[in-house]
Amino acid sequence: MSETKKKSSWLFWIVVAISFLALIYYLLISLLSDGHDQAENIIYERLLNYTSVWGEELASELTMSERCGGIISTVMENEGAGLFDERLIRHVDDLAQHAYFDRIYICDNDGKVVDNKGEKRDISSFSFSLNGSESTEVRYLFLDKDDLGNEKVFVATYPLTEGYLIFFYDLDEVSKQLVESGYENVSFAILFKKDGTVLRTVPTFADKDSKFVTGSNLLSAVQSGTTREKYNIFKSKLYSITGCAIATSYDGDERTVVVSPLNVSDWYIAMGIRQYQIDYLVKTEFASVRSTVVKLMIVLSIFTVFIIGTSIVNTAKSKEKGRILEDKADMDQLTGLTNKVATERMITEYMENNKTERGVLFILDIDNFKKVNDTMGHAFGDTLLKTLGKEIRSEFRVTDIVGRTGGDEFMIFLKNITDDLIVEREANRINRFFHEFKAGDDYVKYSATASIGVAIFPEDGASFKDLYVSADQALYRAKKRGKNQLVFFNEDRYGKQL
Repeated sequence: MSETKKKSSWLFWIVVAISFLALIYYLLISLLSDGHDQAENIIYERLLNYTSVWGEELASELTMSERCGGIISTVMENEGAGLFDERLIRHVDDLAQHAYFDRIYICDNDGKVVDNKGEKRDISSFSFSLNGSESTEVRYLFLDKDDLGNEKVFVATYPLTEGYLIFFYDLDEVSKQLVESGYENVSFAILFKKDGTVLRTVPTFADKDSKFVTGSNLLSAVQSGTTREKYNIFKSKLYSITGCAIATSYDGDERTVVVSPLNVSDWYIAMGIRQYQIDYLVKTEFASVRSTVVKLMIVLSIFTVFIIGTSIVNTAKSKEKGRILEDKADMDQLTGLTNKVATERMITEYMENNKTERGVLFILDIDNFKKVNDTMGHAFGDTLLKTLGKEIRSEFRVTDIVGRTGGDEFMIFLKNITDDLIVEREANRINRFFHEFKAGDDYVKYSATASIGVAIFPEDGASFKDLYVSADQALYRAKKRGKNQLVFFNEDRYGKQL
C-alpha cells in the first residue's frame, strides 16, 4: 500500500472513531435526560423476559403431549400395535411416568377407554366429545371435573388413527416454577384467552387476587384502570411475539400487568406486579444508570485510543477469514479434495503461467461405481470415495493438483514433468495404487478399480479444454477395452510398458 493510501486509511478511521465517540456521548446524554423512562423500559423488559421464559417453559410442558403422542403413533406404525395392545399400553405407561403426566387414557372412537395401566375408565361425564371425526389436531382444554372427581383439570387430546390419547396435567405442579423463581411480590398469575377471558389462575405465595377468577376478563379490568391512549397502545402490542406491559389500577390498587404469548391454543400468560415494587426497581435502576453513564464516558475516552489499532487488526483478520472461506469454497466436502470448479481453475492457471512446462493430466472413473451403490449402499459408496480421496492425495506431491470433479470422477494434474520416463513412472504408480487399493472396515473390504485416461500438456492440448478432451478420449478407450486399465491419448509414444 502506498503512503498516500495509508494516510487516507488512517484519516478515515480517525473520522470514524471521532464520529462514533460523538454519537455515543450524545446517546448517553440523551439517556440521562429521560433516564426515568429508560429505567422503566428496562424494568418492563426484564419482566417481559421473565414472563416469556417462564411461559416458554410452561408451553413446553403443555405441548409435551404432542411429542409423546407422536411417539405412540410411531410405535403403532412400526410395531403394528393396536390401540389396546399390551405393548402399546406399556409404552404409554412409561411415558406417563417419565414425562410427568398425572395419567394418560387411551380411547377408541366407539367409547372404550383404558388408562396407562390398562384399567378400564368411564369418561362419559366429560364436557367434550372424543369422536375422531370432529378434530384431527391436538386440543388443549380445562375440565370442570374429570372422571375421578377432580376439579379444574387440564387435559390435552392427541388424535390417533382409530381413536385418541388423553393426557392429564396437574397445572399447579407445572406452575411451581413461577412461585419458586419469580418476583416475591407477584400479586397474580393467570392464563387467559385472546379475548381476555381468564382460563385459570396460577397460585402464588402472594395475595390471591379475587377479581381474576375463572371466567372473568383481564382486558376489561385493565381498560377500566388506565387512560384510553395507554390502553390502545397496550392492546396494539398485546398480541405481538414479544408481549407487552402496562401500569394500571383497579380496586384501589396500582399494579403493572405483564403479558406474554403462550403459543398454545392462542393462550396468553399474565403476571401482576404491585406498583410500589415497580417504582422501587425503576428508582434503583435509574441510579445505577446515572453512575454507569459517567463510567462509560470515562471508558469510552480511553477506548477511542485503541480504535485505530483495532481496525487494523480486524482488517488483517478479515483477510485471513476471507482466505479460509475461499479454501472452504474450493473443497469437495466428502473427500477433502478440491472440487470441479477449483480443480479446473488451478490447472488452467498453471497452463497459462507455464506454457513451456510439461504436465500430465489423469482422468479416472471408478469402475462399476453404480453397482457399488446399488449392492452395498450409498453410505459405503461415500466411504469408498472418502477413502480414495484421502489415499490418492497422499500418493502425489503437495504441489500437484488432485480433485474430485464428478460423482465417481477424479482428476490428477502433475506439474513440471521433465521427461517421458517420469510420465511412465507416474502412470505405473497410479496403476499400482488401484491394484492395491481397498475400502471399507475389517468386516467389509472392497477392491476398487478404475479406468484412467492420460493426456500430456502441451503436446496433447495447449488449453484446459483441449487437454481434457484428449484425456477423456483416452478414458473412453480404457472403458471400451474392458475397464481397469490406463490408456494414453498418444499410445504410439507412451504406455507400451504398462
